[in-house]
Amino acid sequence: MLKLKKMLATAAALAIALSLLSGCGSGAPGSSDSASGGLVRSVNIATQAVGTSYYTMGTGIAKIITDKTPIQATILPYAGPDAWMPEFNDGTITLEVISSMDMYWAYTGTVNYTSPSEDTRLLLSGNWSNHCTMTVLESSGITSIKDLAGKRVGYEYGGNKLTVNLIDAALASVGLTIDDCVAVPLADLSSAQRALQERRVDCIFTGSSTTPSSVQLDESIGIRVLPLGDLTPEDIAGGVPESVQSVLDRYVPGATALVCPASGTVKEDTVLTSYPIQMGVSAKLSENDVYTIMKAIYENYEQLADVHAWGADWTPENYVVENFQVPYHDGAVKFYKEAGLWTDAAEATQAALLK
Repeated sequence: MLKLKKMLATAAALAIALSLLSGCGSGAPGSSDSASGGLVRSVNIATQAVGTSYYTMGTGIAKIITDKTPIQATILPYAGPDAWMPEFNDGTITLEVISSMDMYWAYTGTVNYTSPSEDTRLLLSGNWSNHCTMTVLESSGITSIKDLAGKRVGYEYGGNKLTVNLIDAALASVGLTIDDCVAVPLADLSSAQRALQERRVDCIFTGSSTTPSSVQLDESIGIRVLPLGDLTPEDIAGGVPESVQSVLDRYVPGATALVCPASGTVKEDTVLTSYPIQMGVSAKLSENDVYTIMKAIYENYEQLADVHAWGADWTPENYVVENFQVPYHDGAVKFYKEAGLWTDAAEATQAALLK
């Protein structure tokens, strides 16, 4: 009898699981449903790995889309944009939380992208990320990037080119290269954090100052963020030194050096590399799909401030940026015009990019 009960319970659980999968899988990305007004049934949002700020913001966006529209949104974490771009190109991925540089490189097929992702479109611009590129143990005695000569530095990060370029830029800002250090290949952020915790490396990339998993690492073992160029806030009070900005222009064009206020893993005002974080969207999504998604985000953006520190800057006044390098999706443009956010300058830039 007990065995029969277990078999029945297992069968019931399997039936429930199958019904849930059926409900979620009925709308593959790109397929529409007349019951939802012709909107796409579901979308997949690509982000970087679990525990990163990208992933956390992606979950906030997914919740808004799922709760406030007929569209089901699912998060798919990857090692980086390099990993998810093939699936973005074939339409499996339709939304992405991504740096402005990676979006531009993918759109143009430059840097580490072998061919242009011509379906890449901009949905919105969010915050400027303060990236804590070079991070060491507080107990290490390392207090400057120059101190990293001869030290073991986490590198490669599964081919995530932006992370590699951020590390290269940080080293170059003090006249070093990775060849002056001992490069230790790492798969991703989480493996880097484990390597530092286990003392297998002396320095790693830790994401932004508010990356959840890095904040937890700091609380666990104590970490120190090294300032870009070994600069102090006073050093850039009159502007970023040309020697440092030229390094950033070479490795991470579109980025600059800004003073990151004490927050998260940063214990005092610190000069860090900063650049825009944006949401990309596939041109394969219809104008109506994107309009509906953008409208839901606009009407519920205040929820994002409770999701992550980045969310405080994901506000309507930041959605449309000057000098954008990837065209906005037609559905986003339609909404921005209705909301009074689209400008004549944005229209001119959009027209030039679409030529």
